[in-house]
Amino acid sequence: MRIRALVGLVVLHTALLAPAARAQGARERGPELALRLGLALPAGSIDDGTHLDSYASSAVPVILEGGYRLDANLFLGARFQYAFPQLKNPNGSCSGNTSCSGSIVTLGVEGTYRFLPDHTFAPWLGLGFAYEWASAESDSSNGNGGLGATNKGFQVLAQGGGDVRVSSQLVLGPFVEAAFGRYESRDGWLRLGNATTSSSADITNTAWHTWITFGVRGAFGF
Repeated sequence: MRIRALVGLVVLHTALLAPAARAQGARERGPELALRLGLALPAGSIDDGTHLDSYASSAVPVILEGGYRLDANLFLGARFQYAFPQLKNPNGSCSGNTSCSGSIVTLGVEGTYRFLPDHTFAPWLGLGFAYEWASAESDSSNGNGGLGATNKGFQVLAQGGGDVRVSSQLVLGPFVEAAFGRYESRDGWLRLGNATTSSSADITNTAWHTWITFGVRGAFGF
């Protein structure tokens, strides 16, 4: 009788825990949103002869990600980045009554693979593709003139990091990313008084450049 009672308790205990285990597993599958903050450092060239670090010494990117986690390991999604570059001022044009500003915008898709998803710290690797718009402009405070340019091109993203599980739905951890690309075309504009002219042309002497980003990523799964 005691053996039967013990077996019955084990069966009952297993039956009660099974739905909970399935529910825990189900939370690993579903929509996921993520936010990244970091510091990006430039390397390479804008074109053949113009180094990227002559445009900016660094940039502060804010990256939003959204997609679907197919299981505990694999995530597929899209991403949007807006970065604030620390612009260089080699000719002294951004002083006095002239101000300068810029932005680096990218749109892309990515996939990441998380190793050891059941552990408290789960390392991951990822690949992605994006399109980049890197802009800089200067304006005189009196409104008499200004100029600007936007370099555009595709990127390949290689990334890796680690997720520290804060809860069943929230992870937080470091990441590093290298964005390899070439600017293939340039849009420019020039304003003198009330007249503004614009131009658009392909960059014939293309060159490779890289943005290397170090930062923190937080992801929330539904």
